[in-house]
Amino acid sequence: MVSRFIGRLAVTLAAFASLTASAYAAEVGDVQMCLPLQQIDDSRVIDDKTILLRMVVGSPYRRIDLAHECFGLKMADSFMSATSISQLCKQDILRVVQEPIGSQCIIEKIVVIDEAEAKALLASRKKRAP
Repeated sequence: MVSRFIGRLAVTLAAFASLTASAYAAEVGDVQMCLPLQQIDDSRVIDDKTILLRMVVGSPYRRIDLAHECFGLKMADSFMSATSISQLCKQDILRVVQEPIGSQCIIEKIVVIDEAEAKALLASRKKRAP
């Protein structure tokens, strides 16, 4: 009985480790369902529909594409999310941190990008700055 429990526990832990490793071993172009919040090092608002994330480990950059333009996101240059699972996921709602606007935006997709695309996004952000 105990050996059966230990066997099931080992299988469960192996599956969890595989899922966790896949979050860090993502390749450029991969679309991810979720990201662990503790693995996000920095975020930059590019425009009202795009956010750039720098990760702590694994492939260093992710691009968040929002389902629709999020009015005031670029101007506020910050957002917040509420989650009970310590992950940022597709379909999560982000809220612009600026009153009285407080727009809400839905994450359409989270894409793994390379450093060249991250630099291009940051450069486009600077060109649009007032």
